Amino acid sequence: MQEILNEVALSLFYIVIIAIFIENLVNENYKKYINVFLGLTASMVLITPILENSEFLKFEFQKNLKKIESEFNQQGVYSQDIYRQALVQEYKNKLKDDIEDNVREICGKEIQVVNMSIYEDIDSHDFGRLKEIKIEGEYDRKVVEIISNKYHVPKDRIYFQKLR
Repeated sequence: MQEILNEVALSLFYIVIIAIFIENLVNENYKKYINVFLGLTASMVLITPILENSEFLKFEFQKNLKKIESEFNQQGVYSQDIYRQALVQEYKNKLKDDIEDNVREICGKEIQVVNMSIYEDIDSHDFGRLKEIKIEGEYDRKVVEIISNKYHVPKDRIYFQKLR
């Protein structure tokens, strides 16, 4: 307990020194922002050693973590599966943005990819390759050419959806 108090006292000492230093050097317009920052810093300095040395909080955190892990295991969801799903979803989002940006840069058209299907098996050499894509808007031959050539999608697998 004495160790925690010593750590807090030393940290508060440094904050007071910094506060005095800032009080004399900072313009009056910025003092309210500095005071808020110093208040938050002082709060963190006071709370951090208590949280770090609190066995009860560590125990509660570990207990909650074990509970969540057991719930996932009961449902048959494992962290590796979740990671893979998140990786595939992130890849799809980046690919969607890349397609929209390339079409905009090459032919100056704004398109919106509504849906796309890719090979999702991460272990496959085809991972990430587009199977088909659905674009919102009227049919445009230039857009089809760009997507077909750059992303190797068969032209008959590029669909356009009418605007609503």
